[in-house]
Amino acid sequence: MINDLSTAVSSAILKSLAAFINFVPAFIGGLIILIVGLVIAAVVYRVVFGLLKMVQLEKFLARYGVTKLEGKDIEWSEILAELGRWTIIIVFLVPTLQAWRLDAVNTVLNRVILYIPNVIVAVIVAMVGLAFSRLGYRVARSASQSLGKHVSNTVGLVAEWSIIVFVAFLVLHQLGVAQELLRILFAGLVAMLALAGGLAFGLGGQGTARTLLEALMDKFKK
Repeated sequence: MINDLSTAVSSAILKSLAAFINFVPAFIGGLIILIVGLVIAAVVYRVVFGLLKMVQLEKFLARYGVTKLEGKDIEWSEILAELGRWTIIIVFLVPTLQAWRLDAVNTVLNRVILYIPNVIVAVIVAMVGLAFSRLGYRVARSASQSLGKHVSNTVGLVAEWSIIVFVAFLVLHQLGVAQELLRILFAGLVAMLALAGGLAFGLGGQGTARTLLEALMDKFKK
């Protein structure tokens, strides 16, 4: 009985040691792949960050006020460089986990890799959208300058935030965040604005509407 027990324990220990010894080369190979990926990722970060600094992306976006959000600086060059670095890291993690036989984690990483382009596009859309929102503010404010400083500033803010809200919907849609809910919210927002505009014009602009209709009627009579 004792001999059988000792034989079973010895056999289990030998199997464990054999499995560990067989795993060591795979572990070392996966570790080498991961180290190479980290080195390449660091190089990609430096290259992307350096190129964006060389083309003066921050200086260009500063003209449209996109480098600041609620008083805080936004380093778009660093954000894009970080996205590039983590993309390389995740790509190299896939063969590393395959070598380590962690297929369950590898399945999740494959989904992350397929999702990364959506994140990059969303960041670019947000960057361009914020630039257009500032441009829209300036254009709307300049176009309504004759209405007075206060009114023109209000018109500019309405134009800017309209673009920001639209861009926010686009970014969330690109990221795949509750797309059906976003459609409902967008339709509700449009309906709310149309209803608010109709009520404001109907209740507050009755005199203006009457004057316009009377002027049109006079023209048709003539």
